[in-house]
Amino acid sequence: MPKSLILTFHYLDANNGGSNASKGFIWSYAFLNADTSLIYPEHDNFDSSAFIPESVKKYPVYDHRSKIQKGLDIYRGRMHRFTDFVKDHLSKEKYDIIFLDHSISTAGVIRTAKETGAKIICIHHNVEADYIKDNQPSILYKLPFNYFSKKAERDALIMSDVNLTLTKEMADVFQSWYPNRNLHLHTIGICEYKAHTNFYLREVNPNNTFIISGSLCFKQSEGSILEFIQRFYPIMQSTCSESKLIVTGRNPSAEIVKACKSHGIELIPNPDNMDDVVRQASVYISPINAGSGIKLRVMDGLKRGMPVICHKVSSVGYETFERSGVLFAYDNEDSFKKALLQVVSKQFNANEIYSLYQRQFSFMSGVNRLRTILSLERLI
Repeated sequence: MPKSLILTFHYLDANNGGSNASKGFIWSYAFLNADTSLIYPEHDNFDSSAFIPESVKKYPVYDHRSKIQKGLDIYRGRMHRFTDFVKDHLSKEKYDIIFLDHSISTAGVIRTAKETGAKIICIHHNVEADYIKDNQPSILYKLPFNYFSKKAERDALIMSDVNLTLTKEMADVFQSWYPNRNLHLHTIGICEYKAHTNFYLREVNPNNTFIISGSLCFKQSEGSILEFIQRFYPIMQSTCSESKLIVTGRNPSAEIVKACKSHGIELIPNPDNMDDVVRQASVYISPINAGSGIKLRVMDGLKRGMPVICHKVSSVGYETFERSGVLFAYDNEDSFKKALLQVVSKQFNANEIYSLYQRQFSFMSGVNRLRTILSLERLI
Protein backbone atom coordinates (compact mmCIF):
# COMPACT_ATOMS: atom_id res chain seq x y z
CA MET A 1 0.00 0.00 0.00
CA PRO A 2 1.18 3.57 -0.64
CA LYS A 3 2.75 5.48 2.21
CA SER A 4 0.15 8.12 3.04
CA LEU A 5 -0.28 11.30 5.06
CA ILE A 6 -3.53 12.95 6.16
CA LEU A 7 -3.60 16.56 7.30
CA THR A 8 -6.88 17.40 9.00
CA PHE A 9 -8.09 20.86 9.94
CA HIS A 10 -10.58 19.65 12.57
CA TYR A 11 -10.19 18.93 16.27
CA LEU A 12 -10.96 15.23 16.45
CA ASP A 13 -12.35 15.25 19.98
CA ALA A 14 -15.15 17.62 18.95
CA ASN A 15 -18.65 16.30 18.36
CA ASN A 16 -19.69 18.41 15.38
CA GLY A 17 -20.32 17.89 11.70
CA GLY A 18 -16.87 18.71 10.39
CA SER A 19 -15.01 16.74 13.03
CA ASN A 20 -17.24 13.68 12.71
CA ALA A 21 -16.94 13.69 8.92
CA SER A 22 -13.15 13.88 9.27
CA LYS A 23 -13.06 11.01 11.74
CA GLY A 24 -15.17 8.89 9.41
CA PHE A 25 -12.69 9.46 6.59
CA ILE A 26 -9.57 8.93 8.74
CA TRP A 27 -10.84 5.63 10.15
CA SER A 28 -12.04 4.45 6.73
CA TYR A 29 -8.69 5.11 5.08
CA ALA A 30 -6.74 3.60 7.97
CA PHE A 31 -8.86 0.46 7.55
CA LEU A 32 -7.65 0.26 3.94
CA ASN A 33 -4.04 1.29 4.53
CA ALA A 34 -2.07 0.72 7.73
CA ASP A 35 0.86 2.79 6.42
CA THR A 36 -0.83 6.09 7.26
CA SER A 37 0.34 9.15 9.20
CA LEU A 38 -1.84 11.94 10.54
CA ILE A 39 -1.11 15.60 11.25
CA TYR A 40 -3.88 17.07 13.38
CA PRO A 41 -4.65 20.00 15.70
CA GLU A 42 -4.36 19.33 19.40
CA HIS A 43 -5.30 21.15 22.59
CA ASP A 44 -2.78 21.86 25.33
CA ASN A 45 -2.87 19.24 28.08
CA PHE A 46 -5.13 16.92 26.05
CA ASP A 47 -4.68 13.68 24.15
CA SER A 48 -6.95 13.04 21.17
CA SER A 49 -5.42 9.67 20.33
CA ALA A 50 -8.60 7.84 21.41
CA PHE A 51 -10.26 9.29 18.32
CA ILE A 52 -7.51 8.04 15.99
CA PRO A 53 -6.87 4.44 14.88
CA GLU A 54 -3.99 2.79 16.71
CA SER A 55 -2.27 1.89 13.44
CA VAL A 56 -1.94 5.55 12.41
CA LYS A 57 1.29 7.40 13.15
CA LYS A 58 0.28 10.56 15.00
CA TYR A 59 1.67 14.08 14.72
CA PRO A 60 -0.27 16.50 16.95
CA VAL A 61 0.25 20.22 16.31
CA TYR A 62 -0.34 22.75 19.08
CA ASP A 63 -1.13 26.42 18.53
CA HIS A 64 0.70 28.81 20.83
CA ARG A 65 0.25 31.91 18.70
CA SER A 66 -1.27 34.93 20.40
CA LYS A 67 -4.62 36.24 19.20
CA ILE A 68 -2.83 39.18 17.62
CA GLN A 69 -0.49 36.86 15.75
CA LYS A 70 -3.36 34.72 14.53
CA GLY A 71 -5.11 37.80 13.16
CA LEU A 72 -1.93 39.02 11.46
CA ASP A 73 -1.37 35.59 9.96
CA ILE A 74 -4.77 35.67 8.29
CA TYR A 75 -3.77 38.89 6.55
CA ARG A 76 -0.75 36.97 5.23
CA GLY A 77 -2.88 34.08 4.00
CA ARG A 78 -1.74 31.75 6.78
CA MET A 79 -5.13 30.26 7.64
CA HIS A 80 -3.98 27.72 10.20
CA ARG A 81 -1.19 26.53 12.48
CA PHE A 82 0.20 23.89 10.13
CA THR A 83 2.24 25.80 7.54
CA ASP A 84 5.69 25.65 9.12
CA PHE A 85 5.14 22.22 10.67
CA VAL A 86 4.07 20.64 7.37
CA LYS A 87 6.95 22.17 5.40
CA ASP A 88 9.44 20.89 7.94
CA HIS A 89 7.79 17.47 8.11
CA LEU A 90 7.74 17.03 4.33
CA SER A 91 11.43 17.93 4.16
CA LYS A 92 12.10 14.83 6.27
CA GLU A 93 9.36 12.37 5.25
CA LYS A 94 8.31 11.34 1.75
CA TYR A 95 4.78 10.14 0.98
CA ASP A 96 3.06 8.62 -2.03
CA ILE A 97 -0.34 10.18 -1.23
CA ILE A 98 -1.16 13.29 0.80
CA PHE A 99 -4.75 13.92 1.84
CA LEU A 100 -5.67 17.51 2.74
CA ASP A 101 -8.84 17.36 4.81
CA HIS A 102 -10.82 20.58 4.21
CA SER A 103 -9.89 23.09 1.52
CA ILE A 104 -8.68 25.62 4.11
CA SER A 105 -6.02 23.13 5.22
CA THR A 106 -4.44 23.44 1.75
CA ALA A 107 -3.59 27.12 2.27
CA GLY A 108 0.16 27.61 2.42
CA VAL A 109 0.97 23.90 2.12
CA ILE A 110 -0.44 22.52 -1.14
CA ARG A 111 2.42 23.77 -3.30
CA THR A 112 4.97 22.27 -0.93
CA ALA A 113 3.03 18.99 -0.89
CA LYS A 114 2.79 18.98 -4.68
CA GLU A 115 6.52 19.55 -5.06
CA THR A 116 7.27 16.34 -3.15
CA GLY A 117 5.83 14.34 -6.04
CA ALA A 118 3.00 12.87 -3.95
CA LYS A 119 -0.51 12.52 -5.27
CA ILE A 120 -2.65 15.22 -3.65
CA ILE A 121 -6.24 14.53 -2.62
CA CYS A 122 -8.40 17.29 -1.13
CA ILE A 123 -11.57 16.58 0.84
CA HIS A 124 -14.02 19.49 0.49
CA HIS A 125 -16.45 19.82 3.40
CA ASN A 126 -18.36 22.82 2.04
CA VAL A 127 -18.64 25.27 -0.79
CA GLU A 128 -16.76 28.01 1.04
CA ALA A 129 -18.82 30.90 -0.35
CA ASP A 130 -21.98 29.34 1.07
CA TYR A 131 -20.41 28.52 4.41
CA ILE A 132 -18.80 31.93 4.86
CA LYS A 133 -22.02 33.73 3.99
CA ASP A 134 -23.72 32.21 7.01
CA ASN A 135 -20.71 32.10 9.34
CA GLN A 136 -18.94 35.42 9.06
CA PRO A 137 -15.74 35.87 11.08
CA SER A 138 -14.82 38.93 13.11
CA ILE A 139 -14.94 42.18 11.19
CA LEU A 140 -11.26 42.67 12.16
CA TYR A 141 -10.17 40.06 9.62
CA LYS A 142 -13.34 39.39 7.64
CA LEU A 143 -12.02 40.55 4.25
CA PRO A 144 -8.72 38.62 4.23
CA PHE A 145 -10.37 35.53 5.75
CA ASN A 146 -13.04 35.44 3.05
CA TYR A 147 -10.53 36.10 0.28
CA PHE A 148 -7.96 33.51 1.32
CA SER A 149 -10.60 30.86 2.15
CA LYS A 150 -12.04 31.09 -1.35
CA LYS A 151 -8.55 31.21 -2.88
CA ALA A 152 -7.53 28.07 -0.99
CA GLU A 153 -10.63 26.28 -2.26
CA ARG A 154 -9.97 27.18 -5.90
CA ASP A 155 -6.26 26.37 -5.63
CA ALA A 156 -7.19 23.00 -4.14
CA LEU A 157 -9.59 22.23 -6.96
CA ILE A 158 -6.98 23.00 -9.61
CA MET A 159 -3.84 21.62 -7.97
CA SER A 160 -5.23 18.42 -6.41
CA ASP A 161 -5.01 15.18 -8.34
CA VAL A 162 -8.36 14.11 -6.86
CA ASN A 163 -11.13 16.19 -5.24
CA LEU A 164 -13.58 14.51 -2.87
CA THR A 165 -16.88 16.11 -1.85
CA LEU A 166 -19.45 15.20 0.76
CA THR A 167 -22.40 15.70 -1.61
CA LYS A 168 -23.07 15.49 -5.34
CA GLU A 169 -24.43 19.03 -5.22
CA MET A 170 -21.04 20.30 -4.10
CA ALA A 171 -19.32 18.43 -6.91
CA ASP A 172 -21.74 19.92 -9.44
CA VAL A 173 -21.01 23.44 -8.20
CA PHE A 174 -17.26 22.94 -8.43
CA GLN A 175 -17.46 21.42 -11.91
CA SER A 176 -19.60 24.34 -13.10
CA TRP A 177 -16.71 26.67 -12.26
CA TYR A 178 -14.37 24.72 -14.56
CA PRO A 179 -16.64 23.12 -17.20
CA ASN A 180 -13.75 22.17 -19.50
CA ARG A 181 -11.43 20.78 -16.85
CA ASN A 182 -11.35 17.31 -15.35
CA LEU A 183 -11.18 17.98 -11.62
CA HIS A 184 -11.37 14.26 -10.79
CA LEU A 185 -14.38 14.96 -8.58
CA HIS A 186 -15.93 12.14 -6.59
CA THR A 187 -18.67 12.20 -3.98
CA ILE A 188 -17.47 10.32 -0.93
CA GLY A 189 -20.36 11.13 1.41
CA ILE A 190 -19.98 10.60 5.14
CA CYS A 191 -19.89 7.61 7.46
CA GLU A 192 -19.52 6.71 11.11
CA TYR A 193 -16.02 6.35 12.43
CA LYS A 194 -17.11 3.50 14.70
CA ALA A 195 -20.16 1.32 15.01
CA HIS A 196 -22.73 2.34 17.56
CA THR A 197 -24.93 -0.06 19.49
CA ASN A 198 -27.88 -0.17 21.84
CA PHE A 199 -29.80 2.74 20.38
CA TYR A 200 -33.39 2.87 21.50
CA LEU A 201 -35.54 2.12 18.44
CA ARG A 202 -39.25 2.86 18.32
CA GLU A 203 -41.43 0.44 16.40
CA VAL A 204 -44.27 2.97 15.97
CA ASN A 205 -44.98 6.58 16.82
CA PRO A 206 -46.40 6.51 20.36
CA ASN A 207 -46.95 10.26 20.55
CA ASN A 208 -46.44 13.54 18.75
CA THR A 209 -43.30 14.57 20.56
CA PHE A 210 -40.75 16.33 18.35
CA ILE A 211 -37.11 17.02 19.15
CA ILE A 212 -34.39 19.39 17.91
CA SER A 213 -30.82 18.77 19.02
CA GLY A 214 -27.49 20.36 18.31
CA SER A 215 -24.89 22.86 19.36
CA LEU A 216 -27.17 25.61 20.64
CA CYS A 217 -24.47 28.28 20.77
CA PHE A 218 -23.29 27.87 17.17
CA LYS A 219 -24.41 30.87 15.12
CA GLN A 220 -25.82 28.88 12.21
CA SER A 221 -27.78 26.56 14.50
CA GLU A 222 -29.00 29.36 16.74
CA GLY A 223 -30.40 31.43 13.87
CA SER A 224 -32.13 28.45 12.29
CA ILE A 225 -33.72 27.30 15.56
CA LEU A 226 -34.92 30.80 16.42
CA GLU A 227 -36.52 31.14 12.99
CA PHE A 228 -38.17 27.73 13.40
CA ILE A 229 -39.66 28.73 16.75
CA GLN A 230 -41.03 31.99 15.33
CA ARG A 231 -42.28 30.76 11.92
CA PHE A 232 -43.01 27.07 12.17
CA TYR A 233 -43.67 26.14 15.79
CA PRO A 234 -47.06 27.96 15.76
CA ILE A 235 -48.05 25.78 12.78
CA MET A 236 -47.14 22.68 14.79
CA GLN A 237 -49.26 23.91 17.70
CA SER A 238 -52.30 24.61 15.52
CA THR A 239 -51.97 21.48 13.37
CA CYS A 240 -51.11 19.02 16.14
CA SER A 241 -52.77 20.35 19.23
CA GLU A 242 -51.38 17.55 21.42
CA SER A 243 -47.83 17.95 20.16
CA LYS A 244 -44.77 18.75 22.24
CA LEU A 245 -41.39 20.17 21.19
CA ILE A 246 -38.10 19.52 23.00
CA VAL A 247 -34.93 21.48 22.24
CA THR A 248 -31.71 20.00 23.61
CA GLY A 249 -28.00 20.45 23.14
CA ARG A 250 -24.83 22.15 24.21
CA ASN A 251 -24.65 25.63 25.74
CA PRO A 252 -27.92 27.24 24.58
CA SER A 253 -27.59 30.94 23.88
CA ALA A 254 -29.55 33.50 25.86
CA GLU A 255 -31.77 34.06 22.82
CA ILE A 256 -32.70 30.38 22.58
CA VAL A 257 -33.38 30.19 26.31
CA LYS A 258 -35.67 33.21 26.04
CA ALA A 259 -37.49 31.94 22.93
CA CYS A 260 -38.14 28.50 24.43
CA LYS A 261 -39.43 29.98 27.67
CA SER A 262 -41.77 32.44 25.94
CA HIS A 263 -43.24 29.72 23.69
CA GLY A 264 -43.55 27.01 26.35
CA ILE A 265 -40.96 24.77 24.70
CA GLU A 266 -39.06 22.32 26.87
CA LEU A 267 -35.35 23.12 26.81
CA ILE A 268 -32.87 20.53 28.07
CA PRO A 269 -29.37 22.06 28.07
CA ASN A 270 -26.17 20.02 28.17
CA PRO A 271 -27.76 16.62 28.82
CA ASP A 272 -25.57 14.00 30.46
CA ASN A 273 -26.93 11.38 28.08
CA MET A 274 -28.37 12.57 24.76
CA ASP A 275 -30.00 9.19 24.09
CA ASP A 276 -32.09 9.48 27.23
CA VAL A 277 -33.46 12.77 25.90
CA VAL A 278 -33.93 11.74 22.28
CA ARG A 279 -35.83 8.59 23.23
CA GLN A 280 -38.60 10.80 24.65
CA ALA A 281 -39.49 11.89 21.11
CA SER A 282 -41.02 10.20 18.11
CA VAL A 283 -40.02 12.63 15.35
CA TYR A 284 -36.69 14.37 14.76
CA ILE A 285 -36.54 17.92 13.37
CA SER A 286 -33.52 19.57 11.73
CA PRO A 287 -34.33 23.23 11.04
CA ILE A 288 -30.84 24.22 9.78
CA ASN A 289 -31.51 26.44 6.78
CA ALA A 290 -28.06 27.78 5.84
CA GLY A 291 -24.64 26.67 4.68
CA SER A 292 -23.66 23.79 2.44
CA GLY A 293 -22.52 20.20 2.75
CA ILE A 294 -24.24 17.48 4.76
CA LYS A 295 -25.94 18.39 8.03
CA LEU A 296 -24.88 15.54 10.27
CA ARG A 297 -27.55 16.30 12.88
CA VAL A 298 -30.12 14.67 10.58
CA MET A 299 -28.29 11.42 11.24
CA ASP A 300 -29.10 11.74 14.95
CA GLY A 301 -32.71 10.97 14.16
CA LEU A 302 -32.25 8.42 11.40
CA LYS A 303 -29.80 6.24 13.32
CA ARG A 304 -32.34 5.98 16.10
CA GLY A 305 -35.02 4.79 13.67
CA MET A 306 -36.97 8.07 13.76
CA PRO A 307 -38.67 9.84 10.84
CA VAL A 308 -37.22 13.27 10.15
CA ILE A 309 -38.67 16.63 9.20
CA CYS A 310 -35.97 18.99 7.98
CA HIS A 311 -35.44 22.21 6.09
CA LYS A 312 -34.67 21.70 2.42
CA VAL A 313 -31.07 22.83 3.01
CA SER A 314 -30.67 20.05 5.58
CA SER A 315 -32.05 17.42 3.22
CA VAL A 316 -29.02 17.55 0.91
CA GLY A 317 -27.27 14.19 1.00
CA TYR A 318 -30.35 12.42 2.36
CA GLU A 319 -32.23 11.99 -0.91
CA THR A 320 -32.46 8.21 -0.45
CA PHE A 321 -34.38 8.70 2.80
CA GLU A 322 -36.69 11.26 1.21
CA ARG A 323 -37.50 8.88 -1.63
CA SER A 324 -38.12 6.13 0.91
CA GLY A 325 -40.72 8.24 2.72
CA VAL A 326 -38.96 8.58 6.07
CA LEU A 327 -37.58 12.11 5.62
CA PHE A 328 -39.77 15.09 4.77
CA ALA A 329 -38.32 18.40 3.58
CA TYR A 330 -39.86 21.87 3.80
CA ASP A 331 -38.87 25.40 2.82
CA ASN A 332 -41.95 27.46 3.71
CA GLU A 333 -45.03 27.36 5.92
CA ASP A 334 -47.16 25.39 3.46
CA SER A 335 -44.57 22.70 2.84
CA PHE A 336 -43.87 22.43 6.58
CA LYS A 337 -47.54 21.84 7.33
CA LYS A 338 -47.67 19.22 4.58
CA ALA A 339 -44.60 17.44 6.00
CA LEU A 340 -46.05 17.58 9.49
CA LEU A 341 -49.35 16.02 8.41
CA GLN A 342 -47.56 13.28 6.49
CA VAL A 343 -45.46 12.34 9.52
CA VAL A 344 -48.25 12.25 12.10
CA SER A 345 -50.58 10.30 9.81
CA LYS A 346 -48.14 7.40 9.34
CA GLN A 347 -46.60 4.68 11.44
CA PHE A 348 -42.92 4.02 10.90
CA ASN A 349 -40.87 0.88 11.36
CA ALA A 350 -37.79 1.93 13.29
CA ASN A 351 -35.78 -1.10 12.22
CA GLU A 352 -36.41 -0.35 8.54
CA ILE A 353 -35.24 3.25 8.99
CA TYR A 354 -32.17 2.05 10.86
CA SER A 355 -31.36 -0.53 8.16
CA LEU A 356 -31.55 2.17 5.51
CA TYR A 357 -29.27 4.33 7.63
CA GLN A 358 -26.75 1.50 7.96
CA ARG A 359 -26.63 0.95 4.19
CA GLN A 360 -25.67 4.56 3.58
CA PHE A 361 -23.80 5.80 6.65
CA SER A 362 -22.27 2.80 8.41
CA PHE A 363 -18.50 2.59 8.75
CA MET A 364 -18.21 -0.18 6.14
CA SER A 365 -20.35 1.73 3.66
CA GLY A 366 -17.80 4.54 3.88
CA VAL A 367 -14.89 2.12 3.52
CA ASN A 368 -16.45 0.62 0.39
CA ARG A 369 -17.11 4.02 -1.22
CA LEU A 370 -13.54 5.13 -0.53
CA ARG A 371 -12.09 1.87 -1.86
CA THR A 372 -14.09 2.24 -5.08
CA ILE A 373 -12.95 5.84 -5.63
CA LEU A 374 -9.29 5.08 -4.97
CA SER A 375 -9.48 2.08 -7.28
CA LEU A 376 -10.96 4.20 -10.07
CA GLU A 377 -8.12 6.68 -9.63
CA ARG A 378 -5.59 3.80 -9.48
CA LEU A 379 -4.35 4.83 -6.06
CA ILE A 380 -4.72 1.40 -4.46
